Amino acid sequence: MLVFVFAMAAPVTLVTFFLNSDDGFDFNDYLLIVAAAALPAIILYVRLVREMQVVAARIERAAVLSPLDGDGRAGGRPGLLPLDNLLLTMQQYRRVLQHMLREAQSRQDEASRLFDMLPDPVLVLGSKRRIRRSNEAANRFFNVTEMDGDMTRFIRHPALLKAIDAAYEGADQSARIEFTISDVVPRNVAAYIVNLDGESSEGLHLIVTLHDLTESRRMQQMRVDFVANASHELRTPLAILIGALETLMGPARNDPEAHQRFFTMMQAQSLRMSQLIDDLLSLSQIEINEHSRPADRVDIGKVLNGVGGLIRAKSVEMDKTIAMTLPETPVFVTGDFDQLTQVFTNLVDNALKYSREKSEIRVEIEVARREARISVIDEGEGIPEEHIARLTERFYRVDSDRSRKLGGTGLGLAIVKHIVSRHRGHLEIESEVGKGSRFTIRLPLAAE
Repeated sequence: MLVFVFAMAAPVTLVTFFLNSDDGFDFNDYLLIVAAAALPAIILYVRLVREMQVVAARIERAAVLSPLDGDGRAGGRPGLLPLDNLLLTMQQYRRVLQHMLREAQSRQDEASRLFDMLPDPVLVLGSKRRIRRSNEAANRFFNVTEMDGDMTRFIRHPALLKAIDAAYEGADQSARIEFTISDVVPRNVAAYIVNLDGESSEGLHLIVTLHDLTESRRMQQMRVDFVANASHELRTPLAILIGALETLMGPARNDPEAHQRFFTMMQAQSLRMSQLIDDLLSLSQIEINEHSRPADRVDIGKVLNGVGGLIRAKSVEMDKTIAMTLPETPVFVTGDFDQLTQVFTNLVDNALKYSREKSEIRVEIEVARREARISVIDEGEGIPEEHIARLTERFYRVDSDRSRKLGGTGLGLAIVKHIVSRHRGHLEIESEVGKGSRFTIRLPLAAE
């Protein structure tokens, strides 16, 4: 304060002193002049200090409230400083900054949501392979709740680590490698590595994206196996046909008994090839339409009665019986009548083939929880547990020789599986060795 008062009073005092020095200027006059100059300076100083205190208080309030909200000074006697104008300007800048902050936060949240919604695992690496961020898919892929620390905590495949180190060194701005992760079930993975080239100020250097190829590799292998199996299934009867024709045209040309035997054989093999081709075409057509759910309202009781009529003659020939337990009231499901007939024809036919002699095949319907459960139960030898999971694979057989002798193509349960899938239903298989098997089809009930 003394410095301020001196700075304000000294110029006035000196000018007055020099102007009156010739007329005799005593010390009392000097003190009076100093007091006259110092008093306004003190008043001005005190006023400025109060103004600055008000500025500080209102700036503090402006940090949490609108600068003029609840302030008694607003609209009152103006001070020496343009305080209201200053705080209004601050308010405008505060609003602009808040808007910019909300926009930035919104974009950050949106980017974070999009990052977590990516279907493939994505890792953002800082220096020395340290994980800076991972998305939800990566957490699920490695079966953890959060990923942090060195990447080698989660994956240590030499080819991947070598490619990451090469990307750090700038050898390649982007790279793609494929490798296999040893797990309970081995997984084929493709990794895409992109070097950000030091553009980020947060020390983010690499983005590693993992794409699980296991399913596609499995489908490729299934296609290869399918072609190989189909070729084999067709080649076997074809070879028998060719051999029979060569025999008939050669050594057995004039042998009537051989003619009859070979003609019977050729007819059986021709029917087998025809059945195989029909099943292949049927399966192909079902797969094409599998995404399109049928919309007809079908009485499942009529379907089963029709199946019983079609296959009853075969059951009598095999000395086996078919017992159907159907509800008194109709049970309607949403489906395709012909395809459902194909499903239960296959299941009942399989039950006849693989059940014991003079046994009974039971067909039962149960309605529960908005679905119909149709079970086909046989009294056969049963299926070992290790085979059950693969029964619906194409050409998979528990006993290949027996299946071929019984006229099976190996495609029946695959057809059943895809038809049931098209109907948005479920196929359940239960079996006990030595006692028999139960195949249950669960189908949604039709809306009334």
